Amino acid sequence: MREIRVTVPGRPYAIQLGRGLSAALGRVLAPLGRSRVALVSSPWIWKKHRARIVPGLEGLAWTEILVPDGERLKTANTLQRLYDGFLRARLGRDGLVVAVGGGVIGDMAGFAAATYMRGVDWVPVPTTLLSMVDSSVGGKVGINHPRAKNMIGAFHQPRAVVTDPAFLDTLPPRERQSGAYEVLKCGVIGDPALFEAIRTAPPGLGGWSEAALDQAIAAACHLKADVVSRDEREGDLRRVLNLGHTLGHALEAVTAYRRFTHGEAVGWGLIGAAAIARRRGLLPPADFEAIASAVDGLGPRPSLARIDPARVLDAVARDKKAREGRVPFVLPTRIGAVTIVPDVSTGEVLAALDELRQRRERLRPAARTAGRRSRP
Repeated sequence: MREIRVTVPGRPYAIQLGRGLSAALGRVLAPLGRSRVALVSSPWIWKKHRARIVPGLEGLAWTEILVPDGERLKTANTLQRLYDGFLRARLGRDGLVVAVGGGVIGDMAGFAAATYMRGVDWVPVPTTLLSMVDSSVGGKVGINHPRAKNMIGAFHQPRAVVTDPAFLDTLPPRERQSGAYEVLKCGVIGDPALFEAIRTAPPGLGGWSEAALDQAIAAACHLKADVVSRDEREGDLRRVLNLGHTLGHALEAVTAYRRFTHGEAVGWGLIGAAAIARRRGLLPPADFEAIASAVDGLGPRPSLARIDPARVLDAVARDKKAREGRVPFVLPTRIGAVTIVPDVSTGEVLAALDELRQRRERLRPAARTAGRRSRP
C-alpha cells in the first residue's frame, strides 16, 4: 500500500492507495472511531461492487444510501435525497459519510457532508480512474446549477481517501479513457515523465499493466496533493489544476452533460488551451503538437458538431473562477509547466474552437458510436 499525504493546514489526511483496500474498508475506517456510517453510492455501482465491500464492513454500524448518478442528476433534488437518507440513518455530528462511486457521487456526498449539521466528516472511495486522480483529492465538493457546472459548492476536506485500483478491472473502456485525460493533464502541468508515460501508453490505457497504471495514479495524486497542500482554497497556485477545464466545463454545459464524459471534455479543453498558448507565443509549436497528439492518442472523442460558439462563450463567461468579469485561463508553456493568463479574449476562444473543429473529421466515428454515456 502507498500513502500520499495531503498536508492542508489544520486538516491533513492521507490518500491510501492499494489493490484490495476496498475489501478491508472497515479496517481502514476503524481508526476514525465513528459510531455510525452513511455509505453513499448509486444503485448501479452498489450492485456491481457490494459483494467486494460488505464483508469488510463487519463491526461498523452502517446504512447504505443509494442515489442516482450522472452529471445531469448532480442537483439540489438529489442532494435533498441524501439529507433525507442521513436523517433516516440517524447520522449525528460524530457520524461519517463514505462515498463509494465516481466523481459525481463523491461531489454530491461530500457537499452533503459539508452542509449537513454544519459539517460532518467524510471519506471518498473512488471507483473510476477519473475520480481517483481528480475529484477525490482536494476537498472541492458541490452540485451543478442548470446553467453552470459545480457552481454550488464548498471546500470540505475528507478525513482520508481510500483508492483501490482493483475497481478499474471492471471499468468500461470509455470511462477508463475519460480518466486518462485527467492523468495526462497532470503530466502537462508539472510531470514530464508522467506525460511521456501516458503519451506512449496503449489507447485508452487498455491492456496497460497493473504496475504502470498504479504508478500513473500515484504520480497524478502526488502532483495534486502537492498543489492542494500549498493552496487549499484555490487562492492562486491551485488554479493550475484547472488546465483544460475552462473550455471543458463549457462544452459539458452547452451539451446538457449528455454528449461528453467529463474527461472527454477536458481532452478537448487541453487542446484548446494549448492552441491559445501557441497563438500567443507562450507554447512552442512542437509542444502543442505533442499535447494534441497525446490527447488524440488516448482514443476518439465525440465531435464538436452543432455546438454554437456563442453558447460556449456564454458558458465560459459564467465559469465559477471568474474574477472581476474576467475568466482566467490556465495555459501550458511547455510540457511540465503552465501559467495563468487573466486576459484571454473572446476572439482567442473562438479561434481555439475553430481549431478544435478542424480535428473533428478524424473523430467522427466517435460521434456515431459514443451515444449514451456508459456506466462506471
